[in-house]
Amino acid sequence: MRGLMGKTAVVTGSGAGIGQAAAIRLAEEGCRLGIFDWNADSAAATVETIRAAGGEAIAVKLDVREEAQVEAGYKRVLEAFGKVDIVCSNAAIFSGARDRAVDELPKDVWDEMVGVNLTGMYLTCKHGIRAIKATAGKGAVVLTGSPTGMSGCTPANVAYGSSKGGVHALSRVMAVDHAKDGIRVNVVVPGFTLTQIVRELVADPKVYEWQINQIPLRRGAEPHEVAGAIAFMASDDASYMTGSFMFVDGGLTAI
Repeated sequence: MRGLMGKTAVVTGSGAGIGQAAAIRLAEEGCRLGIFDWNADSAAATVETIRAAGGEAIAVKLDVREEAQVEAGYKRVLEAFGKVDIVCSNAAIFSGARDRAVDELPKDVWDEMVGVNLTGMYLTCKHGIRAIKATAGKGAVVLTGSPTGMSGCTPANVAYGSSKGGVHALSRVMAVDHAKDGIRVNVVVPGFTLTQIVRELVADPKVYEWQINQIPLRRGAEPHEVAGAIAFMASDDASYMTGSFMFVDGGLTAI
C-alpha cells in the first residue's frame, strides 16, 4: 500500500487478536511499531514476531484508562522512533458473562467497559493526535468499532454496545475537528472475528454454526482480514477518506 513505508504507528491492544494482526500487517508494510498492551508478555511476543521478520517495534505495557501511562507510552515511542504518523486505537474488553440488560447491569461492569473501550480510546487519540501534530505534522487515526454500537445485535450487552456507540461518535467529531490538520480519522467495524478468545468460545461446531448462520459469507473473519482494512485506512490509498466506517463483517450489515 502507498505511503506506509518508514512511518511510525502505535497500536493499542496489540498483544493479541485484531490489534496484533494490525501491528504485524503495518510492520510488513514498512512501519515501525509501538506495541501498547496491558499484558507485558503478550506485547513482547508481538514485538518478537515483528523483529523476527525484519521489522522494528517496541513494547509498552500500559492501561489505556490511565492518562499518565498513555502519555508516557507515546514519549517512549518518540524517544525510539522520533515521530508518530499513525494511531490505531483498538484496545477493548468484552464480557458476555458480566454484561447485562440495563436494569440488571452492575455499575462496576459499566465503569470498566466504558473506561477501557471509550475513555481509553479518547486518551489514546488525545495524546496520539498531539504526537502526530508535534512530529509528523499529518497522519491517520483508525479506531476499532463494532456493529453492537449501531444496532441491538447483542442483547443484554448494554455496557459494551454503549461504549462502542460512543467510539463511533467520537470518531466523527475528531474527523471534522482534525481535517484541517491533515489528520484523517476512520473506523473499522469488524464482524464476527476468530481471535484466539473467540475460537475458544466457539470450539463446539454447533456453537460456531449458530454464530455464522446469519452471515452471508458463512464464516468468521480471520484477524488478518480485518488488519488489511486497518492498513488500508492508515495508508495514502485512503487519502480522501475521513469520518468513514469500513465494515469487515462478511456481509452481515447487508441483511
